[in-house]
Amino acid sequence: MKCANHLEKEAIGVCNHCGKSICSDCLVQLKGENYCKECIVAKMGQEKKVEHSPSLAAILSFIMGGLGQVYNGQIGKGILIFFTSWLIIPWIIGIIDAYKTAKRIKQGQIILKSRPGCLIAAIVVPVIFLFGIVFLALLAAIAIPNLLRARLMANESNAQATLKTFSTAIEAYRAANNGNYPVNESCLTSAQVPYLHQSYDNKAVSGYTFIEDFIPNGYKIIAKPEKCGVTGSKVFSLETSGVLNSRDCKEESGAR
Repeated sequence: MKCANHLEKEAIGVCNHCGKSICSDCLVQLKGENYCKECIVAKMGQEKKVEHSPSLAAILSFIMGGLGQVYNGQIGKGILIFFTSWLIIPWIIGIIDAYKTAKRIKQGQIILKSRPGCLIAAIVVPVIFLFGIVFLALLAAIAIPNLLRARLMANESNAQATLKTFSTAIEAYRAANNGNYPVNESCLTSAQVPYLHQSYDNKAVSGYTFIEDFIPNGYKIIAKPEKCGVTGSKVFSLETSGVLNSRDCKEESGAR
């Protein structure tokens, strides 16, 4: 008996599905049964049709936007939904679409094509993307506190430098006015040649608020952080003769 597909070859069996005689080149065994190549392709297609689950496609899309489309073999659509799922509406549409498409595949209305390379790429890209987000989050968790600390220290340095500028201006005024201290800040800023080039009284500059107290025989200038522990951690005070002191701003808050 000759093979139905290769008349020059002897048949070694019969296809259990269509009954054709088949040679060794055409024979495919599955679970102990003989099939020709055409029938095995049809059988595998039927198994895919039965096994494809709309519920699983919807669940996968719910867990991760676009994953249900990847399960359905729609790699490009899955990647598009994945990158837009943060908008919520595409994520919801993706769940519905994954379910309906999987249902059509199960009913045989759509032929599911196996694309292992694209499938791997579709899984790897989201994984890399998620790892990138985690990495950036960790980097931010490390960098942001350092940046805030650097800003805080810069504010403190600027506050101390401003108080030293005050001391220089006040002492220069005193030397030029027969040993008399200024009675207010305007004496320093409104002179023909200003001793101080800007006003600081009750104003916030670089995270610190300056409070001035001029007395007949001296002065006291206080620099307080606008937000304790955020814009500065210390309260600085400058007293007569340029004595600069500091204390933790939390101590002052606790005292109140």
